[in-house]
Parts: sequence; C-alpha cells; structure tokens
Amino acid sequence: MAMGVKIAFVLLGLLLVGGLVGREAWNYDPKAYPYSKDQVQAMLVDAKTTLPRRDGDGKIQIWSAGRSAKGVKLNMKYASSAPLLECEAVVTAINPKESRVVADCGKRPGSDDSSAMSRTQDALRSPMFEEHIVATLKKRPFNRDNVTAKETAAVFKNLNGMQQEALQMSADTARQIAEERRR
Repeated sequence: MAMGVKIAFVLLGLLLVGGLVGREAWNYDPKAYPYSKDQVQAMLVDAKTTLPRRDGDGKIQIWSAGRSAKGVKLNMKYASSAPLLECEAVVTAINPKESRVVADCGKRPGSDDSSAMSRTQDALRSPMFEEHIVATLKKRPFNRDNVTAKETAAVFKNLNGMQQEALQMSADTARQIAEERRR
C-alpha cells in the first residue's frame, strides 16, 4: 500500500507541475517585454536596422521618427530612391515593468478590404517592422527568415482569393478585347 501512495503523490506532483507550466504557457504573450513603456520607447527611438537588399542593389533601412501618442513612429526605405514606408509601434504598459508592443502599419490609402490582393499587400507592410521591433527589444540580430515566414503566411492565407481575382481580371480583359474586335 505504501508504494501505491508514493505513486499517487508522484502523479499528483507531476499533475500540479504540469498544470502550472500549462497555465504559464496559456498566458504567454509574445508581444510583451520586460521593460517599462518609457524604456521600450527609448529603445525603439534609438534603434536602427540596416540590411543589404536581396537583389544586392542598395540597403534597406528602418529607423525611428520619434515618439508618438501611441508609442513610436517607425520609417523604412527599401532604397534611397524608394518611397518612405511608415508604421507605428504601439506601446501599452501592462504594469510598471512590463509593456506590450504591436506594430500598427495601417492600410494603404484607398485599399479595399474586399480584395484579396489588397489585403495581401496590406499584410505585407508589417513583417519587416515587426522583426525590427522584436530584434530591438530582445537584443538580438534582425532575422530575415522570420520576415520571410510571415510574408509567406500572408500570401498563402489570401492565395485562393488572389487566384480568383486574377482569373476574373483575365476574363474581364478577354471580354473587353473581344468587344473591341467586334467594333
């Protein structure tokens, strides 16, 4: 009987430890960092990321435009002649020594939520900014593989819709060409 009691206590202990680990994992927030809101803003304002372009022509740069009402304004250029892309790192204090940071890159002006292509283009705006934020706050190098994975996921999420839109555009173009030939 003593052996059965020991086994029961060991199982109960394992269940308790497993429950605590599970609870922590359940409550894990990957966007939370162990810094105050002011510390996060200061780190992001000071951070600058410079990467070589994949095509080898120029550099990609991400930097801060300063603090904002919601957190920190971020800028990015894919080349010196490229248009300026903007995003905001929204910083929310969870408690005095912990903050949550989310990239809010908004939508392109005139983007259409009903279009899969438009939704994909909007989703592709944030992965570079998100990786800049994570790399800065976790004090690690920028990981381009993380960006690629997020971009790939955004494309695959909308792939069926984009195919349908492309087929519809092709059919519309064929119909217009046929109408012009009849005239």
